[in-house]
Amino acid sequence: MFKFIFALLLFPLLVYVLPSVAQELPVYNHFYSTPYLYNPAEAAAYPFMNVSLNHRQQWRGIEDAPVVTTLTFESPFDYKKWGIGATLRNFNRGLLSTNDFLVTYSYYINLTKNAALHFGISGGLTANSIDLSQVQDLSDPAINNFLDNNTQPISNVGFKLETSSGINIGASLPRLFKLQYANTQNFEVIELSPFDEFTIMAYYKKRIDNRIITKRNGRYKKRVKIEDVYSPLQIYALYQHSQLVGQRIELLSTLTYNEIFWVGASYRLNYGMSGLVGFNMKKLAFSYSYEPSSKLVNGIASGSHEIQLKFTIGDKVKELLERPKLKSLDRSQEKAPRFSSQDVQLGGDESQVQKTKYYVVVQEYKDFNSADRLVKKLKKEEDITSDIFYNEKNGVYYVYIYETFSRRDAYKDKKAAEEITNFKNIKVIVVDVK
Repeated sequence: MFKFIFALLLFPLLVYVLPSVAQELPVYNHFYSTPYLYNPAEAAAYPFMNVSLNHRQQWRGIEDAPVVTTLTFESPFDYKKWGIGATLRNFNRGLLSTNDFLVTYSYYINLTKNAALHFGISGGLTANSIDLSQVQDLSDPAINNFLDNNTQPISNVGFKLETSSGINIGASLPRLFKLQYANTQNFEVIELSPFDEFTIMAYYKKRIDNRIITKRNGRYKKRVKIEDVYSPLQIYALYQHSQLVGQRIELLSTLTYNEIFWVGASYRLNYGMSGLVGFNMKKLAFSYSYEPSSKLVNGIASGSHEIQLKFTIGDKVKELLERPKLKSLDRSQEKAPRFSSQDVQLGGDESQVQKTKYYVVVQEYKDFNSADRLVKKLKKEEDITSDIFYNEKNGVYYVYIYETFSRRDAYKDKKAAEEITNFKNIKVIVVDVK
């Protein structure tokens, strides 16, 4: 089904046209490496804290052509399912320069065993400045009005559906607040509403848990095992709409060799091809993109250049680095299938007390069928083994994920379950057993 959705999304990308080459918004060729540049839901999407520096010289050879320099920071906190990011950007268009600063919060939830929904939201400020040395008439009221209203709050929001098949679909609104843009020709103010701009991106990037690659050490080669890698072939489709610049459609693909070196190419509709190359050096990644000059933009002496440096800080933020261990029932115990409420364990008999047992209970029900559905769901979607016991005194069916004679172990597992699962009212039930 996800492949069908992916194909359905790609189809409109091939039939739209890009009516304008005027540029008032940043363009990046490295969105494949740092998708956070376009979608806040991608913040801290990878299990490493990293800093990225991107510099783009658009249409080199044209006076006052756009130059964009962007610094990003991403830090994941996987076991808590959230991450943070920050963006600092300078967008220079000759006479006019824009500086943006954004802080991002991202969060994800597991929809099923094979799909997760990511959400991200950012907030910050944008400020514009004018190179007054290039202004002929400083008394122009439009310039004074612009300088009086050059700082505004900004925010963006986005989501992404990630699947274990490698297919990802995301969308974002770059502007949540109404913003006023100044035309660089006459400083006429243009107001944009949130839905006047949006971005849709779909891509194939399949995670491979473990992979054996060949690494060279001097004259010798050795086979090593690496973790958290992705399929060598990755494919991206990008669609952007803006009331200012029309529509942008781009298809991009990269091919990686041994997680060390990669090449790629992209095609932007009504603009042309771009080439990509990059390599990894331990914790540092360098990549470069070049766009030949386009016949659609008159007077260009050279193409566009874009470089990116990405530096990984520290070690991998593992899912269980600080996360407590969740114990569950012993999977090796073979149990007969349950067919009715008569098959569950009974609890609460205090007449013959020999030992106290502790149950880590995630949910309780008044009817057996609801409890049984949860047991099956936990096993299917989260691979957590659970069971049911019935308290005859209060008529409640308890779904529990762990049982022990140790009070300390029970509360330790309760804390772990609160960190890892989405249950809100996990409790420890004390039962006297025979």
